[in-house]
Amino acid sequence: MKTNSISKGEKILNLVFIQLSSAGLAYSLVNQFILDKPNKDLLLVMLCFFFASLASWQRKKYRKQ
Repeated sequence: MKTNSISKGEKILNLVFIQLSSAGLAYSLVNQFILDKPNKDLLLVMLCFFFASLASWQRKKYRKQ
């Protein structure tokens, strides 16, 4: 029988992905608006990566219940 609990390693991995995507999103936003070096491709990729990591974290969190 398969358990529905989230292991400690999965929790750490989720946090690492969210932190990395947040850092990448912040970097691309700073380049876009503050440094005036627009790179829309990087911004789009970081936005998608950020939302995907949040969605994965939420899905695993609610799958436990």
